[in-house]
Amino acid sequence: MPKVNLPVAADEIRRPQRLSAAARERRVSEQLITDWERETRRLGHALALMTLDVSAMTGPRWAYRFIIGVTPIVEDSSLLFYGPGFASLMELPETPDQSVPLVAQLPARYVPVLSRGCIASALSSGAVRMQGTVEREDGREERYRAAFIRLSLDANPQRHFAIGAFNCRVADSRIESLSARPSRRPKRSR
Repeated sequence: MPKVNLPVAADEIRRPQRLSAAARERRVSEQLITDWERETRRLGHALALMTLDVSAMTGPRWAYRFIIGVTPIVEDSSLLFYGPGFASLMELPETPDQSVPLVAQLPARYVPVLSRGCIASALSSGAVRMQGTVEREDGREERYRAAFIRLSLDANPQRHFAIGAFNCRVADSRIESLSARPSRRPKRSR
């Protein structure tokens, strides 16, 4: 028998639940990819650095996003822009120092992640999704999710930019082991 939708009293309406850390991580990188796909369809061609609306780069959507000027030697690449959320996660100053190479600014545990993302974006015509775990200096783990998308300046494959989004969280092994367990339902007696 189909379920009947009955009117709900105002006090019975469920409030939206806050997103878990894992859902926020997924949302940050997937939102970038969705925005990129939408803008590419709107423009009718691949997104280029010159088509970005710099005035919109201060809004909440840009909090965990960044733009990297990628060089043939990835270690010499530089952070051109990043949002305040990304800056906080990477312990960076409020504004990027474009004269300092990327690898000299990032926490060591994330240098390989962002380097691989830059390389993968250079070799891909689509969005690159990354996720994984890195070990912190205190022995705990951080789980990260990231997306990288190549932005072109011109047809030269040596000169490009990567726009990306990044988020991470410290894994709380006690809580996550509880949530990873399958739920046990009591058996029905016959």
